Amino acid sequence: MMRQANALDRMSRDLVRKTTMKGAAIGAVAGCGLAVVGGAKSKCAQAALVGGVIGGVAGNAAGKDQVKKRVEIVELSRVLPSLRETKEQMALVSQDVPSLIAQQDAEIASMQTQLAAGTLDQTSYDARLAEIRSVRSDLAQALSLSARQAKQAKEALLAAKAQGQTGVDWYIAETNKLEVEAVSARAQISLL
Repeated sequence: MMRQANALDRMSRDLVRKTTMKGAAIGAVAGCGLAVVGGAKSKCAQAALVGGVIGGVAGNAAGKDQVKKRVEIVELSRVLPSLRETKEQMALVSQDVPSLIAQQDAEIASMQTQLAAGTLDQTSYDARLAEIRSVRSDLAQALSLSARQAKQAKEALLAAKAQGQTGVDWYIAETNKLEVEAVSARAQISLL
């Protein structure tokens, strides 16, 4: 289950990356490149951040001019495979969460019965309960992060639409579904 959740997290990050606007990415690369050429390799991250902001602003201004030309702000051909993979992984995680929780709840009930009967010691009970709590916590965090990343991707697509990009409505709807599914799956996890 955690492999699935981690894969979902990776895919969600990829989706966010592919839905962000070109200007900020180009500006960040240019900013870092200028810092390296200028001999300040250690300042690359700072220059990339500044370059990203400048590139984002410049990209926004250029984007207004490019709307007339229908230049694609978000490369939907790159987003589609990432979106499909993320949706497939979310379906797997959403399907498996209820059975994992039910299995763990049954194990906890069994351990409580064994503890009361004296066939399980308190140390073993506490150790296993801590493992179950850890798995639930990690899974809940992964799903919360995936929900935030789906929301970021949706917001990037909405921004592209606001700037005149067409053909993004389906992508917006699908990223919204991903966000809702992640929130729903997260809501099924009680942290004990």
